Formats: sequence, structure tokens, C-alpha cells
Amino acid sequence: MKKIAASFIFLLVFTSLYAQKPYKGAEVYSKGKVLYGKFQMRMKMIKGSGMLSTFYTIEHYPGGSDPYWAEIDIEVLGRNNAEIMSTNLFINNSNGDLSYSEQQIPLNYSLADDFHIFTIEWTPNFIAWFIDGVEQRRQTGAYVDHMNRAQGYRFNAWISSSPAWVGAIDEDAMPAYQYVDWLEYYSYNGSTQDFTKQWRDDFNSFDASRWAKAEWTFNGNEVDFVKENAYIEDGNLVLAITNPNASLSLTETSIPQSFNANYLAANNEIAITSLNAGNYNTVLYDLTGKVVFLKKMNTSKFSIPCSTIQSGLYIIRISDEDKMFRKKIFVR
Repeated sequence: MKKIAASFIFLLVFTSLYAQKPYKGAEVYSKGKVLYGKFQMRMKMIKGSGMLSTFYTIEHYPGGSDPYWAEIDIEVLGRNNAEIMSTNLFINNSNGDLSYSEQQIPLNYSLADDFHIFTIEWTPNFIAWFIDGVEQRRQTGAYVDHMNRAQGYRFNAWISSSPAWVGAIDEDAMPAYQYVDWLEYYSYNGSTQDFTKQWRDDFNSFDASRWAKAEWTFNGNEVDFVKENAYIEDGNLVLAITNPNASLSLTETSIPQSFNANYLAANNEIAITSLNAGNYNTVLYDLTGKVVFLKKMNTSKFSIPCSTIQSGLYIIRISDEDKMFRKKIFVR
């Protein structure tokens, strides 16, 4: 995960407490670690200036008598139509300071308009990145030699504090979503120099034996990672970037006649219908700005179940590229 702005490096400092950053993001991290292998995944990334959607591997012991850092990144920059994939390697020197090798891969298509297959091959001799089976970068030498300890692996969606790198933050693009359809891991056999498939996660459910959801942040990051912004929907792992401040106004905006959004006590649900199906972002907030429900509506009718929602006043916000409306909803 790239932490560079201009000529300096942001040190990654995690905290288990929310730092009250202006935005909320998501990170899902593995409970296990692997040494070498191939990661292959089908993802649709985030589009929007300032935002990043990622997959990366990492092992780090900052400070102490044996400082160690090793990291392999896929990072898609949301700016410029999400047409840039940044490939990064991080290692530490004997003093514990970080060195990095970055290569940005410019593409002539968006990585946010459709799903693409991303691959990292990690061996003792090389690390390579692929998109849809086409090799984009291959690294050998000292950076690869350093990657000799098992690493965990993670997805995250976040906002950098460096506009020079990622562009100015586009709040109008929020909420924004990274979708992961599936992930496969292949072990590496050094004798035969080939890969063997070990497992596949189709994200039909959240496998708590393999994954956990982050509740922290780091320096240079404009989001707090919150559990609510990582969830399973329609066979995808979804990582969302949201703006809680967008919900705090209690002022309602005019709802187009084509929409209807109401709480139905008999079914204990919020029913939303539209005369026209489309790609509408639907977010339900409580009055503190906490997201309690997220969904991308692409049908003419759906509902928000309220069985796990406490009674009280909420704000529902529905938006697309052209319009947004906000309505107060009381859940009994």
C-alpha cells in the first residue's frame, strides 16, 4: 500500500482507536500468512479522484531489534477514470528505513467500469503483476530477495492525504465501492517452479476463519477503516468509501416522483421502489453519521431489512451521477 507523497514516506502507524478522520473506508485482512505463491482475483475498482482500491501482501515488524518490512501492492488510483494501476514494493534497510520501487501502469481503459482479473506471482526469483492475463511488470533483484518471510494479504479502500499523487478528493463520487468477485491462492513449488491451486473464496459469505475486518487507520490516510464498510453483497466482497458528513443535515431534498421510500412496520423494512431501474447508491445513516446500510440499487425495487437496526430516526440518501435526494426515515 503506497504511502509516498512527493519525496517523503509516510510511516504506517496503526491505531485500534478511530482517529475521527473525515471519511470512512474499509480493509479486510487475512488471518493466515503465506510464503510465495500466486494470488489471482476478479475485481472492479473505485473511480473517483483522491481514492484508491487495493490488494496487497505485507509482513512488518517496525522498530525493535529486528526491524522488517516487506510489501507487494496492487493499487488502482481512482483519478483519471481509474486507468492507472500502481505496482509497488516496499522493503526496509538495516536501519529500519523504508525503500520502495514503484511503477505506475497507464492503461487505455477504466478498471472501474467492469471486472478485471488481477494477478500477482511471487517467487524467490521474481515478482510479476498481470491484468487479464497480460504481464504488466516483472521485478527481480534485491527487492525480491528481501521478500523471504511469510506475509499476510489484504484488500482495502482508502483516501490518500497526498493530492499530488492521487488528486483532490472528489466527495461527489462517494459513496464509492470496490468489488471483489473471487480470490484464488496458488502455492509455489521451487523444485518444479510452478503453482498449485490451494483454495478459492467466492465471497458468497464472509469467512471469519480466513478474514477479519479492520478498525484502525494510519498516517497519510483520510479514512478510518470501519467494519460496516466491508460486507458481502450478491456474491461479492464490497469495500466502501463513505462521507459521514454528507448525511448530517436533516434537511430533506425533493424526491423525484419516480421514487418511493418508506418504512413498512408490518414487514419491519424500508421499501424503496423506482419506476426506472438504474445504478443508484443507497446509504442509510444514523444521526451520528454512522453507516448502517449500503447498497448499489440496479433494480426497480428492493428493501432494507430493519431487524438489526435500533428504533429511531435515520437519513436515507439515494444518488446517481446526476441527482441526489435525502429523506428522514423513522424506524419503529
